[in-house]
Amino acid sequence: MPIQYGRNSNDKREGESVSEVIQLNNKKHISLYEISDSQDIAIWGGEDPTSALAWYRSAPTGSKIWVSGWLADEEDAKLISEPVEITPIVLATITDSIDRWSK
Repeated sequence: MPIQYGRNSNDKREGESVSEVIQLNNKKHISLYEISDSQDIAIWGGEDPTSALAWYRSAPTGSKIWVSGWLADEEDAKLISEPVEITPIVLATITDSIDRWSK
């Protein structure tokens, strides 16, 4: 279920979902995940975060996870946020989850 903005949110219309807010002129916001080796050479890229984790798990030691934002329609895509390395965030989240479930 998409996130809905409530009545008290001044910058969004009531009942409007995040996907509706992000969609501009029939363009859709896409998060692109990439896995790079230790020299920052991309070895995989796609929109599915679960696939990104699977590729990361089988990637060489020192590999990194990146995410970037794109606006796309049926014909073209435009980069709207430069790639950001999220490896430390992902690994910290996995570690935290393991700690929670092991108790």
